[in-house]
Amino acid sequence: MLGAIIPDLDDVVERRSLPTPANPVLPLHLRPALLAGVAIVERAGPEMLEMLRGQMMGQNQARFSSAIDEITTHTCRSMASSQLQLI
Repeated sequence: MLGAIIPDLDDVVERRSLPTPANPVLPLHLRPALLAGVAIVERAGPEMLEMLRGQMMGQNQARFSSAIDEITTHTCRSMASSQLQLI
């Protein structure tokens, strides 16, 4: 999914360097790319999440969609309650 955000990431990531259940630690050279991708998505907001939803397929899209729906619902409720506190 980060390849949709950071062009040419696939060229940097080697399949054998990705975490596995046996070795769940992300290699140091991949951590900056992951943090950059998270920062890009966070700054872009809900529009970026919708774009990423379109990049997913099958079960991954369903899981991603439910996670996004939960996040956006929680965020909307938090913003509404904080706005009521201002009144």
